[in-house]
Amino acid sequence: MVENIALIQEFHQLLSINKAEQIASEYLSKIALTHISQNRLNQCSLLEIFYIMFIRALMTQEMDVIISSPLLLIGELQNMKNVINNLISLNGNKNILILDTKTNEIHYEGCSCHIVK
Repeated sequence: MVENIALIQEFHQLLSINKAEQIASEYLSKIALTHISQNRLNQCSLLEIFYIMFIRALMTQEMDVIISSPLLLIGELQNMKNVINNLISLNGNKNILILDTKTNEIHYEGCSCHIVK
């Protein structure tokens, strides 16, 4: 997974492989996921894959990170508070927007609430 994360820095920032992998490892250590550093995608849980995608998004030049339907990505609601805390600890200065219209559509189905898509 470190290689997967590091590719963003290597390609867009032209960093060396070693430096990019060091930065990726630092991100993983912030949320106690260093044990997945050498894993392949099929060896990771949905939550771990979510974090990998989020870290990759943080490494881009874009200032906005939009997470669409996080419960579909994460798979469980019980960890959401921990997930939010980890996103905050990983984030430096990006704007994070979490959209969960699918869950809200189901929850408010049949009500007079309007959901803007």
